[in-house]
Amino acid sequence: MRTLGRGGIDIPQELSVVGYDDSHVSNLLHIDLTTVRQDAVRIAERAVRLARLDDDSRRPTEITPEPKLVVRGTTGPPRR
Repeated sequence: MRTLGRGGIDIPQELSVVGYDDSHVSNLLHIDLTTVRQDAVRIAERAVRLARLDDDSRRPTEITPEPKLVVRGTTGPPRR
């Protein structure tokens, strides 16, 4: 984002930037990154449970948690 700014690109007016992990730095004021949040712990727990089951008929029916878009300051409205 710093490099884009140095190049004269205005975020978010000219270009939206989105991350995909919602790390603790994405919410810092000088970054304010729009991001996709995942429940990584729950996804990992589900993966381990599925890997431990030998019989497909005993597999849990729980659905993997859906990611959530967290809109912050690095995205703008779509251009028309």
